[in-house]
Amino acid sequence: MKPWPLRFRPAAWLHSLHAKLFLLLGLVTSLITVAVAYSIVRNSGRELESYTQRLVIEAAGTVETDILERDPTFRDADKLDQLLASIAGPDRSIFQIDVFRRVGRGNEVELVRSSGDEAAIEWGPEIGSYLSLKGPQAELVDLNTGGRAWKVYLPIRAHRPGQPPLGLIRAYIDLERWEVIWNKNFNRTLKTLPGVLLGEFILLWLILRMLISDPIDAMVETMQRLERGDPSARAPVRRSDELGLIAHRFNDMAIQLELAGEEREALIREVRGLNSNLQDRIDAALAELKAKNDELAAQVERNALLREELGAQERLAVAGQLTATFAHEVGTPLNLVAGHLQLLESQKGLPDKARERLQVIQSQIQRVGDIVRRLLDLTRRPQLHREPQTFADLLADLQQLWTPTLAAHSVTVQTEAPPGCSLDVDRKQMEQLFLNLMNNAMDAMPGGGSVQLTVGPSGDSTPGDLWWELRFRDSGQGIPAEVLGQVFRPMFTTKPEGEGTGLGLSICREIVRNHGGEIHIESTEGQGTCVVFTLPGAPSA
Repeated sequence: MKPWPLRFRPAAWLHSLHAKLFLLLGLVTSLITVAVAYSIVRNSGRELESYTQRLVIEAAGTVETDILERDPTFRDADKLDQLLASIAGPDRSIFQIDVFRRVGRGNEVELVRSSGDEAAIEWGPEIGSYLSLKGPQAELVDLNTGGRAWKVYLPIRAHRPGQPPLGLIRAYIDLERWEVIWNKNFNRTLKTLPGVLLGEFILLWLILRMLISDPIDAMVETMQRLERGDPSARAPVRRSDELGLIAHRFNDMAIQLELAGEEREALIREVRGLNSNLQDRIDAALAELKAKNDELAAQVERNALLREELGAQERLAVAGQLTATFAHEVGTPLNLVAGHLQLLESQKGLPDKARERLQVIQSQIQRVGDIVRRLLDLTRRPQLHREPQTFADLLADLQQLWTPTLAAHSVTVQTEAPPGCSLDVDRKQMEQLFLNLMNNAMDAMPGGGSVQLTVGPSGDSTPGDLWWELRFRDSGQGIPAEVLGQVFRPMFTTKPEGEGTGLGLSICREIVRNHGGEIHIESTEGQGTCVVFTLPGAPSA
């Protein structure tokens, strides 16, 4: 064990692990020792009281047994005096026993004999109440001398059941001599406890220093040697516990550090030898890297051009397929319908209301034809004819177009827009946008429902660049989450075959993006769908 330093520095010691463990373990062991000592003393006091209680109860039982066997009628007073004198007395543990006899059939008693001075005995009629006890009753009472005593009442009962008690025994046992013994033990414990605690502290100090402080000091000294540049420093700890494992690992680390130092010196020498050619290699590597970067930039540019060309080709392919499909499926019926409408308009005597409706139908058929023709323009960016449009006028025309259809499908429309809302849009494309959205909404509400169209300023608006956010919400079936990300793809539809082409939302997105806005869908299956899109506002007059 390492010798202790000549100068003991309390401030530095209090910050050490040795001090923390010593104080903690010392406090714990002190508390445990004091608790054990207190428990022993307390239990000994309780055992003393319990023992004296049993002793006086046994003495009263002995007197009861002797009376019942020798003189149950209390006629031989001399025998009773001899019995009491053999059990109780001033120099005995049982210092007094009083024997009472039952008088009459009530609870009255009279003193028969006592081991003490019968003239000084205090008793009254209330003692007769103890005749009803089923067994001995002990009470801890204070004496006139300042001490304490157990007082026990025990009815004298015959062995025959149902017979009333013959009398009553009252016995006293003085606790003074027993308490003297207990106090001696308590004082001896108090005198011994400081020495025990001091011995525990000294032993704990030595154990902690030998097991923890000295090995840690040895490893710290070894670390300081390594820090000063001594690669041969090794921890002298040779143990099989955790500190020994730490010392072993530390020595392994020191060996690795020594080897690493040797390798570092060799590497430095090698680097110094290659230093003359290093700059040329760096220049060559930089030149090669620059060439690779230029090649990579050219490749990225080619990839971008290829992607753009591929997107254009995809749009052309989709537009060609859509045009062929719609031209074949829609063109012929439209021509027939248009011809019949012209025949109906040429009839004379046609009511004005019917003629007006025929004109509306004719205009919509013409609009469908325009839509088919515009499909050819999907391969190139369409030319927009944007002009200021008040939302109220646009909504009035739309209501005229979709009111009959909505009434037939039991669909109601609620709109909410600021009074001064005005859009800078292409009128025909707006009609196509809202009609596509309304058709999708009606398809999602086969049993009827409601559509809510709300308009408000967009969060992206600036004082000089006004944008409006439109929310087109229906109360329909909603869109499943697994297909929500595919609804804008051309030719994608969830409707049964023959009931949808998968172009409505794709055309809506193209219209919104052509106007510079963005569109997305918020939907939960079974809770309806909300199409949210932005459109540019018309500049104020």
